[in-house]
Parts: sequence; C-alpha cells; structure tokens
Amino acid sequence: MPLFAGLDLGTTHTKLVVLDEKGKLLHQAKSSYTKGTTTELDPQEIRDLAENLMLDSFSVIGTSDTVLYLSLSAAMHSLMLVDEKATPLTSLSTWADTSSLLLVNQYKQDPRVRTLVSETGTPFHPMTPLAKLWHLRLSNPALLSSAFKCVGIKEYIWHHFTGAWETDCSTASATGMYDPLRADWHPLGLELTGVKKEQLPVVKPVEWMRKESRFQMEGLQLLPVLGGSDGCLAQIGSKAMQRGTASLTIGTSGAIRVVQSAFKADPDSGLFSYQLDATHFVCGGPTNNGGIVLQWWEEEIMGKSAPLGMLLDSFEQEAASVVPGCEGLVCLPYFGGERAPVWDAGASGMFAGVRFQHRQAHFKRALVEGICFIFRQILERIEKVYGPVHRIVASGGFTKSKWWVQVMSDVLERTIDVGEEDADASALGAIAIAMKAAGCLNEWTELEAQLPFGYHSISPNDLNRTIYRNQYQEFLRLCQF
Repeated sequence: MPLFAGLDLGTTHTKLVVLDEKGKLLHQAKSSYTKGTTTELDPQEIRDLAENLMLDSFSVIGTSDTVLYLSLSAAMHSLMLVDEKATPLTSLSTWADTSSLLLVNQYKQDPRVRTLVSETGTPFHPMTPLAKLWHLRLSNPALLSSAFKCVGIKEYIWHHFTGAWETDCSTASATGMYDPLRADWHPLGLELTGVKKEQLPVVKPVEWMRKESRFQMEGLQLLPVLGGSDGCLAQIGSKAMQRGTASLTIGTSGAIRVVQSAFKADPDSGLFSYQLDATHFVCGGPTNNGGIVLQWWEEEIMGKSAPLGMLLDSFEQEAASVVPGCEGLVCLPYFGGERAPVWDAGASGMFAGVRFQHRQAHFKRALVEGICFIFRQILERIEKVYGPVHRIVASGGFTKSKWWVQVMSDVLERTIDVGEEDADASALGAIAIAMKAAGCLNEWTELEAQLPFGYHSISPNDLNRTIYRNQYQEFLRLCQF
C-alpha cells in the first residue's frame, strides 16, 4: 500500500505530514528553527531538520515493503547562492529581506520592470529573487558571478534528496523572473539580474517525480515528487480549487487567494498570479503582517518571554476582553512594511483615535482587527479583478483561535469555513501533488473525496459587522498617509 508524505519548508519551522492512500493521518511532526532571523535563515539547519523529520517518520510508519511518495512544499521568495558542491555561499534570504528596497523604489516605474510584472504576474518588491539578485549584481557582482546556482530553500532540499537542480512552476512564478506563457525563465529577468540561465534551476511541472533518492533503506522505496510553493499548495490542501472559493491563510505572514483557469496579471500590479499548472493559476495578495505582529507586541512591547503558544494564548485572552471596534482605536499594522495591496516595504504602522480610556488590551485587539482589515482590502481587490468570492476557507496557525476567526468573519462580513483536520494545508497540498503523480488523482477537485475531512463554519455577527464596516473606513483613511 503506498503512503504519501508532504514536507513543508516554512520560515519558522519545517513540518511533515504522512497519510495512507485512503487519507488517514498516520504521522505528523514539526521542528522549529533555532538559527537565523526573520530575514535570514541557515539553510543547512533546515536541511538537517528536514532529513531528521523524515528519518523519525520511518520508525512510526515502518519501512517494510513500503512505497513512500514524498512531495515538497516551501515558502516562496527565498534565495541563496551555492557552489558546485552545493555548499552555501550565502545565508538563506527570506521574503522579509528588504535589502533591495532602494533599488525597488528607484526602478518601480521603469518600463522594463512594468513589462516583467505584467508578463510574470509577480509585483516588483524586495521579497522577490528578481529584486534580490538585481541588488546583488550591483552590490557584489563578483559573488553573483562565482555562484554555481542561485536557488531557494526548495531547490536546495530537493537537490539534497535527489542530486538534481530543479524547481516547479509555482515556485518559479514567485521569483518575478518566470514567464508562464513561455514556461521558462524570462529573458528580461535574466538581463536585469545579470544571471545566466544555467545558474538557475530547470523548471518542471509540480508533479515531476524522480525514481531514485539519496535515502536508501531496506524495504523502503522513496519516490520524491517536486511539489510546489506553500501558497499554491495551501489552495489545494484547503480544497479551495473551485472558482469563486478563496483560501485565507495566516501564519507568520498571511495571504488570501483564488484560482483562475488562465493567466491574468492585475493591471495595477496589486495582486499576484502564480502558475500551478497549465490550467490553474493561483491569484491573490499577501500581507507581511500576520502572527508575527502579535509575537512582536508580546515580546518587544510587553517584554514577555515564553513559548510562542503561551504568548499568543495570553494575547487573545486580553484582546478578547475588549468590545469590538476598540472604542474607536484603529490600527494600521504595517509594522513590517507591507505587500498587497500597497506594495511598500518602507511602510510603517500606526494607531489612531487613541484616548485616555484605552488600555493595553485595546491596543492588542486593535492589532488583530487591523490585520483583518488588511484582508478585507485585499479581498475587495480580488473581487474587482477576478470576480466574486462565494466561499472562504481558512488555514494556518490563526485557525487555532476561534475568536480570531470570528473577528475575521465579522470584518469580512463572510462565513468562513475551517477544516476539522489538524494537518497543515500546505503539507496536505503537497500530498495531493504526490497522489496525482502516483495516479491516484486526475483532478485537484478529487481531493475532496480522497481526504474526507469536514469543516465547521463561523458566520459574522450582525452587530459586529456594522461596527467594523464603519471602522474599516477609518482604516482606509489611514492607508492614504
């Protein structure tokens, strides 16, 4: 009986989920990173943790006459340089790296950049490998030219497992250098960055599979499947592949996305359009400011030190004690700059309407409400460009807080469905890719029957939605500053 594993390489930890062919959860585990920062990580630590998670899983699932399809999911926009022996020449730069901010501001309106954005579907922002490599070409050309490969964490781990330098089209789409219509690296992206095509990984379909891996254990046949980017795979894993269904994810950062059947870039560059396969494009907007805002407030403003789960539990208890609307206090939570829809890495956060009656708990609730207002703003843009959204499915760490999901529902004025299965949506999406590679799925929508877990729904409170409708107008006013 074949087994299916999804390995999700995130920005704070790596997760592994293993299912059998009937969708039964056999094993899940995660390991958090101890090295690096929000903007830079240690790729060798991630490699070692990923390998250890795999080895540990074998003791649980067994290796006797086992065929295991292993599919990868990874956070988008990461970048590192390696030599011919796959030894890192740099740390791993994450989506939060803003070292190219000045370059982005200088060239944002350049006709070449506008052409790239319209033809790749990726907004021009410091998060992108396009901006990072262009900046590196200007700041350290010798380092760039000496690199054997310019890759992200996905390609580094894939090479460790298979010995091949390959990437999938969904991950390539997020670089700002991939042309989905050509199904290849964009010549203009190569020109602006000074990178040679042979320095980049070969782009393959998400279900691309290798027949051999570097994991050799008696009785185990491990078949690596390329998989995709975490955002695109969360769409699959949330079972949000029908037109008009949005997938909303909040972890460290966040995003909301829909699926289109053809490539269509946002004419105002406010949203992304990433290719999943020939007939599915995942379109939407990301925010820098998800759970990391709450963590920052507790650790840096409140001076608390405790495991993250405990910090966020105490945060929720205090924030939930305040009435919706925070008695007029509004937060623009751009504390880490912002991506969609403003795409301004230099943006900063603010509170407005501060009065004597406001206590610490008011500021905490205003942070959560402000994050939810960001999602309403992105959702409105999605519906303007890609059509109405009839259903929203939530995933990510914020779904562990029923209170936060309720606030999101009230702000969006939409019912939100939350999966009853505790497994990570991106890892489940990776497993769906593996199932398709193995011939167990023909269409992404068949995952509904293959993974028969249900949902519980949270609907908006009529009184709260009215409060938030007025509060949202103040949020939009703050966005103009």
